[in-house]
Amino acid sequence: MERLKLFTVVVLIAMTVNGCIEGDNYIRYSDYITLETGPLPDTMVLNQSYNIILRASAPNTCWSNLQISVNSDDDSLYAFSAVGTFENHGEECLQQLITLDSVYVFTPKVLKTHVLMFLNPSGDPQVRVDTVYIKEN
Repeated sequence: MERLKLFTVVVLIAMTVNGCIEGDNYIRYSDYITLETGPLPDTMVLNQSYNIILRASAPNTCWSNLQISVNSDDDSLYAFSAVGTFENHGEECLQQLITLDSVYVFTPKVLKTHVLMFLNPSGDPQVRVDTVYIKEN
């Protein structure tokens, strides 16, 4: 019986020490990050491809797994955003810009005005909206 008590105490101490080592300073979450793009033309030609250059960025080395996504619930409305994962175990995050460059090949398929929205939570404005007129060749 004495061995069981000793074993229980040792296990509880080990769990407490392990919890202190990993736990209190550990942070991990995913969030929207800065997304930038260059200027878009005012007019595009139906069924012609255009390259939209995108850059996602996060402010320090605790960010990783940067991803750019494009959502469209409509044939002429597109929402661009970028997310990343922040993870820290209590160490210092170096102030170094972490980036992901990408090119989205955009081909308008319907003959109507398109709206492209770019989410940039740290920007002013936070949502950049570009309206592009689509014409036939």
